[in-house]
Amino acid sequence: MVELNTPSEIITLLVNKIEKRRKNQKMTQKVLAKKAGVSYGSYRELIDNKSVSLASFIAILHVLGLFKELNDLVKDNEVKSIAQMKAEERKK
Repeated sequence: MVELNTPSEIITLLVNKIEKRRKNQKMTQKVLAKKAGVSYGSYRELIDNKSVSLASFIAILHVLGLFKELNDLVKDNEVKSIAQMKAEERKK
């Protein structure tokens, strides 16, 4: 397993994944940018300088079908005890 230690390493990995998925879908950078609703310049800024707004990044992931992975990352998977679940049920 590859261990990522710095934000720069993580960003590089994400950009590589985005570009690989884009190429696998036989989509040009310009087409992807347009479908994501971001300028081509913003997309190039992501690829070249590893910088883009969070909203643009999420839009790009969505177009490429990578939104589920992001959604899984932010999903709240709080583990509750049976007593907590019963207490919540009584409140309802």
